[in-house]
Amino acid sequence: GARASGRNAGYLMRGAAENYAVACADLGRERARALWRFTEDNLRALRDLGAGALPSFRDRASCLAAVEEEEAEDLERSAQMLREDGFDVELVREVDDALWRRARPLVGLLNPGDAVCSPAELVGLLRRSVGDARIVGNAPVYAIEPGDRGVVVRARGIEVDARFVLVCTNAYVGELLPEMAGVVTPNRGQMLALRPADPRDAHLEHAYYIDHGSEYIRSGPDGTVVFGGARKHREEEERTDRDGLNDAVQARLEELAGRYIGRDFEVLARWSGIMGFSPDGLPVVRACEGVDPGGRVWFCGGLTGHGMSMGYLTARGAVSEMLGG
Repeated sequence: GARASGRNAGYLMRGAAENYAVACADLGRERARALWRFTEDNLRALRDLGAGALPSFRDRASCLAAVEEEEAEDLERSAQMLREDGFDVELVREVDDALWRRARPLVGLLNPGDAVCSPAELVGLLRRSVGDARIVGNAPVYAIEPGDRGVVVRARGIEVDARFVLVCTNAYVGELLPEMAGVVTPNRGQMLALRPADPRDAHLEHAYYIDHGSEYIRSGPDGTVVFGGARKHREEEERTDRDGLNDAVQARLEELAGRYIGRDFEVLARWSGIMGFSPDGLPVVRACEGVDPGGRVWFCGGLTGHGMSMGYLTARGAVSEMLGG
């Protein structure tokens, strides 16, 4: 949880980066429908695990908000297709919060069953859920090799003999499994937290996705607002596995914050996290035969910025597939 898994905006939302109409065009309608159901099931499974009891957990509809006509048309088409495919969805054209007063979106598509929480708290819940399984921290893995009895994992201070290994290092997988370097690519996400001078500007009714998901904003705790994205503003520079702030992207985030919630605010914190993107936005689960031709080393990741919404069930599926389920 030290990287993007614990540093993201905390969205537990249905769907993927793009809206449903675009996803259907890109993936095919049947696969897009299955993906949307999968993300609903993922949130349901996290609730069953106890996510709803986390101090930061809030039931909060996410809203894909369109400020340009082309995306507004996409969202209206998405709403119709979602209804046809049996999903609960709502279109709104006015909401009583700061974003709608200032940015004046043309239309918003609501996912009413979504939620938000602190990603660090969610990682802690997952940590506790493994029971007596041993977790060894501060032990970077530097090699995975075939061994006499299976697979040997070599890490600082420890070696593990295993029947199977599931690698979940996501954006950093190429450092350990070179064959995955061209499959999952690192992309840096930038974030900031701010406190508006007017407390009313900190009230956002929904967790917002703007400009095809490239910008996102939601109310945080204690009168704060969490704001992130704008990666496309310097897309080539942000295609990196190096943590750190990009001044141009941070300036863009401040500009957008001024546009969406008002220009009078105090920036409380800035940070980044490295995400692992797949070629089609879908999670990647596969055996890595370049390390072990026996099919005992697997990879799970490539969640393309939606690990909160897909990761839990993807990992369960990966384990099942790896073990022959």
